[in-house]
Amino acid sequence: MIDINVGTLEFRLSSYEREYTEEDLSDDWIKTFVEYKLPVLTIQYSTAFTVSELINLKDELQSLYESLIEQNPHSDIFFDSLERHFSLQIRQVGHHDAAEVNIMMKPEDNADSVKVTDTFYLDQSYFPALLSGLDEMINWQN
Repeated sequence: MIDINVGTLEFRLSSYEREYTEEDLSDDWIKTFVEYKLPVLTIQYSTAFTVSELINLKDELQSLYESLIEQNPHSDIFFDSLERHFSLQIRQVGHHDAAEVNIMMKPEDNADSVKVTDTFYLDQSYFPALLSGLDEMINWQN
């Protein structure tokens, strides 16, 4: 589970089921409950991520975390889920010591679906729990 609290923002990704594929474990799907809460808005919906896309995201975030610690420049991270219900754009800001997270959540896969976008900022202190949460999702067992 990923649980981020920044000021009045609460953001959670909670795995609840793994759909196994017969080929490769990295092709498994992790069904996930998304919660995003602000004082004026709450959004909750289910989506799914493949294990391979979560592994790629974790690798990119690990690299960004190391760059934040060393205050070295890092290229932007772009993550678009295969289901197209969730995307992130993450870039370094300040003196390479913080990350700006632009998030897009779209609960339904149709043109009429609500699309929620927001921006928040994370310093390096958030990354160990974020990386641990991704590990938990990647290794999720029913």
